[in-house]
Amino acid sequence: MERISDVINRFTEIAVFIIISVMALDVFIEVIFRYVLLFPLFWTEEFARYCLVWSSLLAAGIALKRGQHIAVTFVTDRFPKRIRVMAALLGDIFVATMLVVILWGGIYLVVLTRHQLSPAMRLPMSLPYIAIPTGSAIMLFHVLTSIYRRSKEKIGRTRS
Repeated sequence: MERISDVINRFTEIAVFIIISVMALDVFIEVIFRYVLLFPLFWTEEFARYCLVWSSLLAAGIALKRGQHIAVTFVTDRFPKRIRVMAALLGDIFVATMLVVILWGGIYLVVLTRHQLSPAMRLPMSLPYIAIPTGSAIMLFHVLTSIYRRSKEKIGRTRS
């Protein structure tokens, strides 16, 4: 499970790099067209917005995998190690529950907006909105991997 999580994370890192690079190129092109050529393009701002949404939701999964999300630990740091492990496990279970809700809501939103078109590019709005279930599914897999690993550690300590 840990290996699959690592592969998903690596693929996500590459995807985020590509999306941010394309977004930077898109914004650069828009600046050139708008201020140098005085011929603004109608689609570049919308495209950059959708790239930002996708990169943010995918990068959230990377941050979760690396343990880089913000956390308030001044209380749990004072707990004994065993209680800290349990608190982390409970926190992961809570995060997994929230991600299931977001995943479900994201799928519903994608289905709901599949016929709606974006204003400038005339793309189905389900394309930008599918970033929500995609990002939450990636985060959910990483959290489930963490729950599995922490549960294994807890069971291993109990048997020793």
